[in-house]
Amino acid sequence: MLPTTGARSPLFALAVSAGFVLIFIFGFLAWQSPPRIPFPHGSTHVEMSITDNKAPISIAEIVRLLYSPLRIAPNEPQFSFLDDGTNLSSLSLPENPRYTKKLGRDVLILDLETRPLKSTEDFEQGVYDWRKLNHVSGGVFNHYTYALIHGYDYKFIHAHEFKDRHATWIKPSALANHIKDYKFIVFLDADATFRFMHLPIEWMLNYWKIEPKHSITMALDPWDPNEPQYNSDRFNRTYTNTGFMVVQNNPNTMELLRDWHECPDDTRYKGCSEWKQPKFHEQSAFGEYVRYDYEDYIKELPCAEANGYPGVQISNCQGKFIRHYWFEKHLIKKDFRENMMNAITLPIQRIFAENAGGVIVEQPENVIY
Repeated sequence: MLPTTGARSPLFALAVSAGFVLIFIFGFLAWQSPPRIPFPHGSTHVEMSITDNKAPISIAEIVRLLYSPLRIAPNEPQFSFLDDGTNLSSLSLPENPRYTKKLGRDVLILDLETRPLKSTEDFEQGVYDWRKLNHVSGGVFNHYTYALIHGYDYKFIHAHEFKDRHATWIKPSALANHIKDYKFIVFLDADATFRFMHLPIEWMLNYWKIEPKHSITMALDPWDPNEPQYNSDRFNRTYTNTGFMVVQNNPNTMELLRDWHECPDDTRYKGCSEWKQPKFHEQSAFGEYVRYDYEDYIKELPCAEANGYPGVQISNCQGKFIRHYWFEKHLIKKDFRENMMNAITLPIQRIFAENAGGVIVEQPENVIY
């Protein structure tokens, strides 16, 4: 899942140190039994002191250092990675990519929930345990860590539920309330993950040829010709999935989001109230009504690009860039773990590959001197 690496990064030494810190932390958490560990409260800036002679370092800095040798530039011509087997694969950007510099905090990575994180409840009781982390926290941790790696802004919005419609209807209003402060909002459901955490969203925007006119980018749902009635609107057109959305701040976005938000009130679209509760709620309303008024401002991606996960055969929805685990949700935590462990162990592997610090000693003869 990682690109081939070149020359040693100038931050290599720091990355190694950071890696050892995280290994110690993770090892300590896993070793404790019973897993009741006291935690400090009252600060959102978590610090860890490396030695008594150095200032504390934040988890944000540790994560950035770990991933600094891995991060891909927004306009890197080619992205190489190991597929789910052991084959090296490569993807290339189109010529003249639009995004050549990091967007930083002009991008918001957004989580939106009506339910609290179970892991937070455990943490506040002093019983946080990685092994018991559910898929919601696993997905949120993936999104937050991705924001830290690339310097994007991040928000977890805890929204109150509607009284007359399904909870997923909170999406349009939350997007509308925050898009004015950003160039892009990248939203993911808790069961959707970034497959390559070292690959920036700017690279994906270039790969997908997202233009300034595109207000919303979504991936199509799987579609089976043997069961065409599923995941299709009344015109037999495949739905787009709202589990992953890239929302761009342009002159058409607010109107689109407002029409979508008001759709179940039958304000502009008569009959849309049908989708207050039945599946697929806001997704069905968008597919049945809204997208037909905003065709030029919506980018639809193939299901294979940003939907589904390995093993899904229909429409080849195997999550090339964004994985959406409609089922098998336990794999969300596995994805996050594998991403993190790759980043942590790469600098350690370099020590042995390059014999840094002379850790490898040749013993030409197996004798006692």
